[in-house]
Amino acid sequence: MDFELFRKEVKTEVFDYQLLAMYLKDMKKPLAKAASLVTEGKIVRVKKGLYVFGENWRRSPLSLEVVANLLYGPSCISFEYALTYYGMIAERSLVITSLTIGDTKAFQTPLGLFEYRAIGREKFKVGIEYRDLGPEGGFLIASREKALADLVYRTPGIRTLEQLRHYLFEEMRVDEEMFRELDRKKLREIAKTYNKNSLYMIDKL
Repeated sequence: MDFELFRKEVKTEVFDYQLLAMYLKDMKKPLAKAASLVTEGKIVRVKKGLYVFGENWRRSPLSLEVVANLLYGPSCISFEYALTYYGMIAERSLVITSLTIGDTKAFQTPLGLFEYRAIGREKFKVGIEYRDLGPEGGFLIASREKALADLVYRTPGIRTLEQLRHYLFEEMRVDEEMFRELDRKKLREIAKTYNKNSLYMIDKL
């Protein structure tokens, strides 16, 4: 296998085993060769069937958001990681957090920890946006409003405005100026779909 040719012809940083297998089809032990490429650091196995190029072979920064969408789905980036992505919370999220209509799961990978928190299909669909990365494809991410709502929705014990205010601005340290810029219509639409008191209260802060 000519790995340099493989790297040249594969336009994305993330790829699956089916694509790799096309280049290994003439080898007697393709799985062994794939394992060898991982050992050499040329490719990284994220999970069975999903790979990225090793650091020295990447042509562009690796999008963990794209990886998260492909690792388990249907899913979209949300919760703390999305709020960090938007700059609404200052602390960098060390866990790539997503919302899913599948089961709640966590994957420890060479690229980091990916967490998926389950929700019903109708709640999942509202407020999702797509980020186009050109040749790299793109990824689904919760809007600012949805990411904040998802966080509150999954946090128990918020029954009063004061508790909500403390949680958002003291515990999570959400940027209050950016919070004021959120689309109230979108927040109300999400609250109606999720139908939870703590989400209706967001509009009153």
